[in-house]
Amino acid sequence: MSENNSKTLYLFVDESGNFDFSPNGTKYFVLSCLCTFLPVREREKIIDLRYRALKNGIDQEFFHATEDSQDIRNKVFDIIKNLKDDFEIHSVVAQKNKANSTLYIEEYKKRGKAIRRIVGAEFYQRACRTLLQYIFNRPNFQHADRIIVVLGAIFTKEKQSLICRTLKKYLKEKCLKSFEIYFHQAKADINCQIADYCGWAIAIKWERKEDRSFILINDKVKSEFEMFKSGNIEYYSYK
Repeated sequence: MSENNSKTLYLFVDESGNFDFSPNGTKYFVLSCLCTFLPVREREKIIDLRYRALKNGIDQEFFHATEDSQDIRNKVFDIIKNLKDDFEIHSVVAQKNKANSTLYIEEYKKRGKAIRRIVGAEFYQRACRTLLQYIFNRPNFQHADRIIVVLGAIFTKEKQSLICRTLKKYLKEKCLKSFEIYFHQAKADINCQIADYCGWAIAIKWERKEDRSFILINDKVKSEFEMFKSGNIEYYSYK
């Protein structure tokens, strides 16, 4: 990432994979973050692509990797690949069947009846902490005196609360002077859409063993930490 005078670090966080901890769910859950001091530079190239799509009769409201056509996806990845070196991608990858159920199942009693539900409090907190650790260990981010975190509004209110608590606790422990946390619709921010594309490329590399898209952004990905790599126990098998 190039040197600049800005001390405000922007973090755009996106998730890939579902929260189904069963043989029917995705094998991996990926939490990715686009980190940059310059969230505006060259982003007009992606906006220009949208208007060119509209001109050609393609109803492109915004960019979303899982829903876009392969032609549009190719064009977006080509732009991301050629953007200047002013942002980094960091990610945490969790093989879900290696996660002990205590990390995501909450048990309580209601009217004398035992209730078990998937909340994922500890699982989310651990993923968030790990992601932040890798980001703030980067020397070029340690001079930041203000942090702006933007997360996709796709997160449920419960997840938003969990993530906010984890982020606030970590950022306060880092003694940062100032930080803000926002939940925005991905369609409202080009950087959220870039984070979505990069997170998708990382996720399908792990989930489908398909690395065509990942290769295009490989130089932007600075960390790709496998959360349960050292674990040998798999609590269920995938179909």
